[in-house]
Amino acid sequence: MGKLELYYNTIKYLRSGQVLHQCLGRLRKIVRRLLGRKYNFSLYKEGVPLQLSAPIDKYESCRGKEFTFLNIKKRFDGTWDYKELGPLWSFNINYMEYLLQPSMTFDDGCGWIMRFIGSQETNAIGMSPYCIALRSVNWIKFITRHRVEFSAGKLREVETSLYSQLRILHDNLEYNLAGNHLLEDFFALLWGGIYFDDKKMYYAASTGLMEQLEEQTLADGANFEQSPMYHCIILDRVLDAVNLLQNNSRFDGQELLCSFMRDKAAAMLGWLKAISYSDGTFPLFNDSAEGIAPTPSELYDYASRLGIEWNGGISDASGYYCVDSDKYELRMDMGGIAASYIPGHSHADTFNFELRVDGCPFIVDSGLSTYQWCERRQYERSTVAHNTVTVNDDNSSRVWAAFRCAQRAGVFDLKKSESGISATHDGFSKYGVLHTRTFSWSADSIEVADTLTGGASGKAYLHFAPGVDVRVDGTKAVAKQAAMTFENASSLELLDGECATQYNRLQKCSVLCVSFEGTLKCEIRIL
Repeated sequence: MGKLELYYNTIKYLRSGQVLHQCLGRLRKIVRRLLGRKYNFSLYKEGVPLQLSAPIDKYESCRGKEFTFLNIKKRFDGTWDYKELGPLWSFNINYMEYLLQPSMTFDDGCGWIMRFIGSQETNAIGMSPYCIALRSVNWIKFITRHRVEFSAGKLREVETSLYSQLRILHDNLEYNLAGNHLLEDFFALLWGGIYFDDKKMYYAASTGLMEQLEEQTLADGANFEQSPMYHCIILDRVLDAVNLLQNNSRFDGQELLCSFMRDKAAAMLGWLKAISYSDGTFPLFNDSAEGIAPTPSELYDYASRLGIEWNGGISDASGYYCVDSDKYELRMDMGGIAASYIPGHSHADTFNFELRVDGCPFIVDSGLSTYQWCERRQYERSTVAHNTVTVNDDNSSRVWAAFRCAQRAGVFDLKKSESGISATHDGFSKYGVLHTRTFSWSADSIEVADTLTGGASGKAYLHFAPGVDVRVDGTKAVAKQAAMTFENASSLELLDGECATQYNRLQKCSVLCVSFEGTLKCEIRIL
């Protein structure tokens, strides 16, 4: 595919507003630079003390001057826009979530805030809207937790910087990116509006949050980017908003926004409950990793503290389907890309699945280890990295760069019953091939049937959890957990692979590649 065609098939899914704001944002930067205009960091407004129920603590990432983000440790040298470990590492130091880790003292936390203020005007990464959004909420929580320890002069200095940053954010909302970025912007304005008793911020946040959450929350409660990790992150923000709104009355109509947030939280909790495994973890579909978002149990406990009730939900609007028996837990991804105009966290994984046996990982997603634009990132988003079928060793959706996606596999003809589900996708239509996958299950076995139209050749991949010992014997593959029989397979090849449950931590695993023509049936019998 030529570059022009690749760009066209990526850009055509964008909304006109995204393109317009992207162009306007670039133009405004040029004009500001030519005119020598700089943002004002001396805007002061006195904050109003908040009352809050205990929110979720953040992960321990700061030890003295040493920071650990994404499992990479680095001593801080005063460079807030340090880039050698990748932009995401730099973003994390600027988010300042470590202010809310349990071991953070007032003196240390205040010291980090003052160091940041000392470099804010030259810190391009730290002054990006997304960083401002996350950091502002963390600062307000830190101030609330330690308010009595601040001197009047120190608090004024911090509030001056905080209010100035929120004004900059209000002027640079990320309509060009949309999705979780825009949500984070509005959540920050909500906190700023309540803390500073600022009507303009509050009503911008109220309108924006209701519009965006209505769009970005699917009918089953899932976040539309279809990443369980990001779902948990956004759910934490929604619970924080409930906490803020119901404990701090400021504006007319605030109770309506709080009720809206409570309803969204209940739906999101139900979806999370539906897809989570019995040990409380979630499947690593799309861009998902452990150790980043709050855990489901932390979110359930937080919701309970806020008096939110929820029931076990469903997951079909997101395309995720779940089957639980006494012996296994099966999670299937049978949907297309729901966030069509912001697919950066989507993978070419149509009809992917994970399987746990006796509560332990058996067949797993290869996971997420990096956001860097590199060979590993390309692999982790590819079809071959998932438990599904490739044709001509190609991707079912045209993922490229770190967060881009051109053509996408469309899913149709979905059929469900109590003992099975099937669907077809057109991700290989350029080869004249449609792929249909059917899952059937009983108490102790699962059958996965794949059909490629026209008798086309394909390869089905299965990624086994680290430590699972698999042996291949003809058309069979056997492990302690299960025996797998493949009907109509032309060959079975056991490969050495790597998978990740966390950023920058790869573990060796076995990958089974099954070549076939036309139709392949795989029976997985639990032992």
